[in-house]
Amino acid sequence: MSCYSTGPQNHQPCAQATPVPLETGSETETEQTDAKALDSDPRTAYYAGVGQRCLRYPDADPTSVELVLHLVYTHDVVETLLNRTLNRAGLSLSAFNLLAILHFSTPHEMALHHLSELLLVSRANITGLMDCLEKTGLVERRVDPRDRRVRVACLTQRGEDLMESTLPDHYHTIRSACGGLSSEDRVTLRRLLEKLRGSAQEVAR
Repeated sequence: MSCYSTGPQNHQPCAQATPVPLETGSETETEQTDAKALDSDPRTAYYAGVGQRCLRYPDADPTSVELVLHLVYTHDVVETLLNRTLNRAGLSLSAFNLLAILHFSTPHEMALHHLSELLLVSRANITGLMDCLEKTGLVERRVDPRDRRVRVACLTQRGEDLMESTLPDHYHTIRSACGGLSSEDRVTLRRLLEKLRGSAQEVAR
């Protein structure tokens, strides 16, 4: 697993993205956006009809099917975008998430079992990720002085410096990716995703 590269870090300048307004006309902005997506994106075009094709199954709900397909597709697109940005710093998304958790913890450390819960990965995966990051000097493992059975992950100064240099570009990418949504849209979408996640978690229990 490649979690960090010692090669050159070519960070791009964080230029402010300028939104391009849609032309006004007989079509609404949403209709124009949907039409462009269908023309340029085969997966979106496929999803547009898949909901109707599931109607022969009694429990199928077309809007639910289309929603989940678009949700998974959007996850793929956003994850690819974030990985592309983080790769310039030599980090995978998993490695970045671990470093970010430690970076925003006070102090910059956390028990490994708590890290595993926040990252939603197995104990074996967190061990492999820690091994990789420890070899590059970004983190180190220590014994919790309050309970010597507990292993703690600590962010090193090198890890702290890397996060400070990486976060501005990372946040710029996220802001740009959400540029097509208003502040109200983003708040509404976050709340809807929380409701969807809660509903899915109930089904999984």
